[in-house]
Amino acid sequence: MAHSEATGVVIDVSGVDVVDSFLGRVIAEIAANARLLAARTVLCGMGPAVAITLVELGLTLPGVATALDVDRAFELLRQDVPAAGPGEVAGRT
Repeated sequence: MAHSEATGVVIDVSGVDVVDSFLGRVIAEIAANARLLAARTVLCGMGPAVAITLVELGLTLPGVATALDVDRAFELLRQDVPAAGPGEVAGRT
């Protein structure tokens, strides 16, 4: 059995122009599996078209924080900030 000190997962979608239901499901499964391993997930680099499509698909990503870029995603993981709820952005007060 492998052991890791990793406590978070960053999913960078900055190179994604178009998202479909398959990709949305893959992102949701990665986040769910990370939660099972007690790791937090941050989705970053999401452009407006991708965000709109995810909403239109009705995809909810419970416990997944969002960040503008990879640097901010890692900042969120370094902080002891709880994951955002639906419709919230983690780390914002």
